[in-house]
This record gives sequence, C-alpha cells and structure tokens, in this order.
Amino acid sequence: MSNSFKSKALRIELFKDCAKIYKFGLRHWKMVCLAAVCMAIYTSLTGIQLALVKPVIDKLITEKSVTSTNDSMVLDGPPEMSAEQKQSYNTWIEKTKSSIEEIDLVKRARSYIDRTTDSFTSIGILAALLAPFIFLSFYGQRYFSNYVIWGITRDIRNSVCEHLLPQPLSFFESKKSGDLISRITNDITTTQGAINILFSHVLLQPMKLSFGLGLSFYFSWKLTLISFSLFPLITLPVLFFGKKVKRHGKSSLKFLADLTDILREMFSGIRIVKAYNMEKQEIEEIHCINQRFFKKRIKASMARATSNGMTEFIYSLGLALVVILGGYVVSTGKVTAGELGGFITAMGFMVFRSIKQLTKSYNSLQDSLSGSSRVFEILDHVVANKRIDGTEELKSLDNYIRFNKVSFGYSNKEVLKEINFEIKKGSVVGIVGHSGSGKSTILNLILRFYLPTKGTVEIDDKDIMSFKLKSLRDHIALVTQQTFLFNRSIEDNIRYGCTDSSDCKVEEAAKAADIHDFIISLPDGYKTIVGEMGGKLSGGQRQRIAIARAFIKNTPILVLDEATSSLDSKSEQAVQKTLNSLMKGKTTLVVAHRLSTIKNCDKIMVIKDGMITEEGTHEELYHADGEYSMLYKIQKEIDITTK
Repeated sequence: MSNSFKSKALRIELFKDCAKIYKFGLRHWKMVCLAAVCMAIYTSLTGIQLALVKPVIDKLITEKSVTSTNDSMVLDGPPEMSAEQKQSYNTWIEKTKSSIEEIDLVKRARSYIDRTTDSFTSIGILAALLAPFIFLSFYGQRYFSNYVIWGITRDIRNSVCEHLLPQPLSFFESKKSGDLISRITNDITTTQGAINILFSHVLLQPMKLSFGLGLSFYFSWKLTLISFSLFPLITLPVLFFGKKVKRHGKSSLKFLADLTDILREMFSGIRIVKAYNMEKQEIEEIHCINQRFFKKRIKASMARATSNGMTEFIYSLGLALVVILGGYVVSTGKVTAGELGGFITAMGFMVFRSIKQLTKSYNSLQDSLSGSSRVFEILDHVVANKRIDGTEELKSLDNYIRFNKVSFGYSNKEVLKEINFEIKKGSVVGIVGHSGSGKSTILNLILRFYLPTKGTVEIDDKDIMSFKLKSLRDHIALVTQQTFLFNRSIEDNIRYGCTDSSDCKVEEAAKAADIHDFIISLPDGYKTIVGEMGGKLSGGQRQRIAIARAFIKNTPILVLDEATSSLDSKSEQAVQKTLNSLMKGKTTLVVAHRLSTIKNCDKIMVIKDGMITEEGTHEELYHADGEYSMLYKIQKEIDITTK
C-alpha cells in the first residue's frame, strides 16, 4: 500500500471519527451555541484590549494623539514591474483605501476610537470597563464548553454500555473482559481529549485567528501579507508527524488493555497466584507489558514533541522576521510605532498563538482519536450485529417445552445434532453426560444465550424466537454451579432481577432457601456486603443466596446447571433439600454431575456426542445396563471409597 493511499485513508478515518463525536454533540446543541457566543464575545473584547496598545505607544512617544500614517503606505510592487506598472498599482491601492475609508461604518468606528483614546485616562477607563465583561464571557465559554465536553463523555460511555450488555453471550466469550473494561474507561478518557479539542479549541482558536488577522490588517496590511508566507511552514510538521502520533497512541492503548486484563485476572485469581507462588512471574509479566506500553507512549511523545518543537521554532523565526521588517517600516515612516506595536501584539498574541495552538491541537487530536477509534469499533460492531427480538409476550407455560430437531455448533464444531425431546409442564427432567457432551448448551438455548443453527425450541407450539427476550427470561430462573454474587449487600443480591420486592419478600425467600438464620446472625444482617464474588461467604452460603434469588423471582420454569457440584457432601445434601423445595410446582430442567441428585426426576436424558442416547426414569435406565447405568455405578463406587 502506497504512502499516499495510507495518508488518505488516515484522513478519511480522522474525519469519520470527528463526525461521530460531533453527532453526540448534537444532543447538546444549545450549550454549544451558548459556548460559541461567549467565545465570540471573549475574543472580540480581548482583541479590543490588544488594540489599545497602539494609542498607548503613540502617546508615549509623541505625548499626543497621532494621526495614522497609513495614508502614506504604498507598496512598491514586485521588482520586475516597470515604473508605469508600479504607478498604476499604487494608484489602485490608494483608491481601494479611500473607498474603504469612505464607508459610513468605518468613519463612525474611526471617530469613536479617536474619542475614546484621546488620553491615557480614557484608555485606562475603557480597559477597566472591558475587564468584567471579559471575565463573564471567559467564565461562560469555559462553563458551557466543559458542560458539553463532560456531557458527551458521559453519553459515549453510557452508549457503549447500552450497546454492550444486550450483546449475545457469544460476543463476550470471544472478547477479553479486560479489553472491554479498558475501552469503557481508558479509551473513553483518551477520547475526552478529542472532545475537548473539537468543542473548545476548534471553536475558539479560529475566532481568535480571524479577529487577530482583522486587527493585523487594521494596523499594517502590508506586514500582514508578508506574514502569510509563514503559515504553510507552521502546518507542514503537524501533517507529517500527526499520523505517527495516532499510530503509536492506538498501539499503546492496546497494551494498556492487555495490562487491564492481566490485572483483572490476577486479582480475581489471587488465591491461585499465592498458592502456586506465582507472584514473581505475575509481576514480571506486568513489567513486560508496562514496558511495551511505555515505549509506545515515548514514541508518540517524541512525534508530538518534534512537531510542536518545529512549530515553536518557526513561530520564533516568524516573530523575529516581523520585528525586523516592522523596525524597517517604522524607520521609513510608513507606519507609526503604535501601529507596529499593535501589529506585533495582534500577530503574536492572537494570530501566531492561535495557529500554534491549532497545530498542537491537531497532534493532540490524533492521539486522542486513537482512543475514539477503539470505542467506535465497539459501537459499530454492535450496530452491525443487532439481535432481532420477538414481538409476542410470553404469558404462561401451559403445556410443555419442546426441542424440535435442534442442532447447534460453533467454530466449525457441531455440539448438538438434531435432538428431540419434550418437558411437560410441572415435570422435572434431568440431563447427564460427559463433559463437553452438550448438556449446558441445551440450557443456554432455552435461555436464548445461543440460537439454534437448525430446528426450533418451542413453548406450547410457539418458537421461543417469536417471544420478546425480556418476556421469555422473566419466566425462567437460573441457578448455576459458579454462583455469582455482586459486591453488594445480601438483600440486594437476593432481590437482583426483582428490585421492587419488599423487605418482607426478601426475608421470605431467604427463609425458603434456609439462609435467613445465618443472615440475621451477622452484625449488619441483610445489609452485609458479601465482598467481590461473594468472597466473604462459604460456598454453601453463596449457593443458598442464589437459590433465594430464584425463590423471589418465582418463575414457572427453573433451570439448574450443576447447582450443587461445587459443594462438599454435607453442604450438597442441605442445599439439595432447599432445591427440592424450590422445584415444587415448577417445570424444571436439571443438569447434574452427581447422579444421586437426579434420582427422583420424572425423566432423565443421557447426552453423548451431541445426541440423546438414553431416556427414561432412574430405575429404567439403571436396569438397562447402558451409559447411565455405567456412570451411576462408577460414581457410587467413588462415593463409597471416599467415605
């Protein structure tokens, strides 16, 4: 790929990212307009203050009002002009100046300026009168622009979260959680730099530049035209180094995402880290990624420093050139000292400074957009893969849940192969099989975590795809092997999903799950914070809180995914008793590793290689001497040996 093509692609990407950020700004258009008005007022008043330099210098030199000598300023024209051409050129200049000065508005402005600057006192009073308005306009533009900047940052972060959470489970399984966290935190924080530039500097600096150029032309249009030759030189290093800044910035954010992911894993698995004495190796890995992040940031900083340094160099040379040329024209009497002072002030404090700030902002924009590119990758991906939801409300389960020739696969691997079965309302069905046989996949299809590649999952003759997803999941309670509790209070974890449940309902659910007595024995009772992943509680206590969560939801369909396999025998028996209470009157699907927990199921299905190989009650399957019988006998021998 040629460099010119790459450069064009980068410019297109930059404009697209800027357009997306501006689109978020449309929500705050009123504040943007107010900020722009305040910026215009602030710039105008600041320019008027700078314009007072001219009469002050003139009065210091002459001690009286000095009439502008702009009338005597003529251009000699290019040296290749003949004497006749130069005369014609100067005549045209004089006529143009005379025409401008004859404009009524210009006459009134000149007359007003002369009256208000006829003494040091009047100049000082004018400067003092401007001061409070400058303060108010400056405060206003900062307040409104920051309101917009932080508002857009909030909206982008909210939008990313709103787009991420509805994603199918397969999306999260294919992504690193640390990378997703980094995009919501680090990358959006980086993007805020771009928002600041686009809704602050991009509005303010062009205003300052325009007003500064107007003042410069007012003081000495000849010197202003000469200064124009320096503008391209200031922008060249910016365009050259800006691409490097963005490239290195984007790479550094990837390393930062890796660092976030490693830290998340390390803290989540801190017991394993310590148990296997891996602290040193984990620290070394963090050092390694941190060093790569450091190198990329240094390269980006070097590119920015080189670009900004070149801008400062050209700015200093330009200022020196203006002073030299200005001194020359003053010595020839073509401009007054006041006009030269006003010109240098306007050019230095408004024009060159604005150009310098814009060039620096361009580099900062490139760096900041490296974060926005990663953020918008998420938003664009989500929009392109938006899940189609059903339209009907699931009101009740009247007859059965049915799998009709259902197949499912991923990554070119078929997990389920045209399976057919039916779960009658109010019955309890157990599913057993070796690891990887497809047991949990069946549960995931009922909850629509995954979608079948072939066939349909039905409730009362209707494909569950026809139901609204929220409506479907409102009818299903899930208890899993890996009990997840949020780092919140016990009562918040119990009422999770039913946030409007009363304290009385929470207590009833806890009593039904046989965890109430333990909770009230704690110093803070139901207000007790359980810690990250419920780390302050035992496995059995966590499982009972999860069961209480299912009790309070009180759904007609119950899904148990190896809900007791992580517990010891004593805890398992106690929790199983609680589960039996939970299953009463519910249509229940149980995936079990320990076959003793499903002996009393109405029906048991054996899954092998993605197919149902056996089906029946415990007694029927046990005496059939098939796969189930073999698994049950092996587990029974293991249980006897371990006692």
